[in-house]
Amino acid sequence: MGGPNSGIGVLPGAGAGGVGGPASGIGVRPGPGVGAPGPYGVGTRHTPAADVAAQGAAFRGGAYAYGYRYYSPQVYAGYPNAWVPSNIVSSSLYSQPGYSSLATGLGLATQPTPYDYGGNVVIQPNAVYINGDSAGTPQQYASQASEIASAGQAAPPAEDTKWLPLGIFAVVEQNQTTSDDLFELAVDKAGIIRGNYHNVKSDQVEAISGSVDKKSQRAAWTIGSDKAPVYESGISNLTNDEVPLLVHSADGQSHQMLLLRVPQPEQPASK
Repeated sequence: MGGPNSGIGVLPGAGAGGVGGPASGIGVRPGPGVGAPGPYGVGTRHTPAADVAAQGAAFRGGAYAYGYRYYSPQVYAGYPNAWVPSNIVSSSLYSQPGYSSLATGLGLATQPTPYDYGGNVVIQPNAVYINGDSAGTPQQYASQASEIASAGQAAPPAEDTKWLPLGIFAVVEQNQTTSDDLFELAVDKAGIIRGNYHNVKSDQVEAISGSVDKKSQRAAWTIGSDKAPVYESGISNLTNDEVPLLVHSADGQSHQMLLLRVPQPEQPASK
């Protein structure tokens, strides 16, 4: 099963082959898989904010033409492996919460802790640095993300839990403006994450589970019963339109990608 020309290389930026990561393969998780060498390798690479914003604008400019469906609890109810949203505290799964309301609901610090991979969070072959301080090895950092995701998997919420939608995002490589892979994410006041992964091409939908570490504000989740890959971002980042994403593979390597907020399409008329 092949990948595109944007797989994970051996060193940051080298793209010298290795484990690849298609963002839109049929039945393939976004990030893993066997891909071809590409410009983005294992680790992090700084991308100017203006370039990320331009990529997001180009994506949203073509998202309607790309034909994304309208997502709702009723749509997910038609998929046996989906998490069916209930007790949503917003009128739409596409809602974009501000950090202030998110912090109030989850009991987070007043000031957000952003995660800018390649900026204030740098992953090198043998070390991770956060704001210039050592944060251990890449494997240790990835293991922490796995523990955060697992904590959410092991904490089934009560049936009357209220959920705050974080939005619907396309998973893309850092040079792409289209994607077949979508994440729908929501969080409760305890910091438990639920949602759905949808591969548009294969029409595969599976539930997402994870959590937020409220102290560090790292959010991490996995798909279905998978232990890896683990998808990670800062919870405050998930209130933005362009969201930096790390994909941690089972061997502890981390690949930098991007989440782009999907605009809400027109809701189909009820029959």
